[in-house]
Amino acid sequence: MRLTVLVLAALLAGCAPDSPAPTVSAPAAAPPAAVPAAGGPVISGAWVRQVPPAARMTAGYLRVHNPGPAPLVIVGAESPLFANIEVHGTVMSDGVARMRHQESVAVAPGETVVFEPGGLHLMLMQPKNGIPGSGAIDLSLVLEDGRRLEFSAPVGQPAD
Repeated sequence: MRLTVLVLAALLAGCAPDSPAPTVSAPAAAPPAAVPAAGGPVISGAWVRQVPPAARMTAGYLRVHNPGPAPLVIVGAESPLFANIEVHGTVMSDGVARMRHQESVAVAPGETVVFEPGGLHLMLMQPKNGIPGSGAIDLSLVLEDGRRLEFSAPVGQPAD
C-alpha cells in the first residue's frame, strides 16, 4: 500500500501543472536544443521536471515545430537514462485530470505541437540509476519513419 501511495504521488507530481521550481538558464552561447537538418523538425524549449531523489518517474516538456511539407508523426521517445518513456496526454474526466498514453502525435506541416504541464508530455519512467536532480537529460523522439530527433533537456523549470 505504501509503495502504491509513493508511486501515485510521483506520478501526479510529474504531470502536475507548473508550480514554483528551480529555474534552468542556458549559457548565453549555448546551441539550440536540437540542430535540425535543412527544413527538418525543430525542437525547442525542452526541460524535465525536477523531482525528489526517491521518485521513480518524471515528466518532460518541449515544443516540436515541423517546417517541412509533410506531416511529422511522433511514435515514441527514448533516453539512455530511462528504461521506458511514453508520450502521454492529460484529459479531464468528471473534473479529474487523467493521463492517457498516446500511440502517436502528428505535427502538421508548418505547425508546432507543445508538450507542456497539464497537456501532452513525456513520461520518463524506470530510471536506470536514479533521476538526475540537475544537469541535462539526453532524449530522442522516435518518428514513424524511423528517424530519431535527438536533443538535451535541462532538469528544472525553464526561465521565461
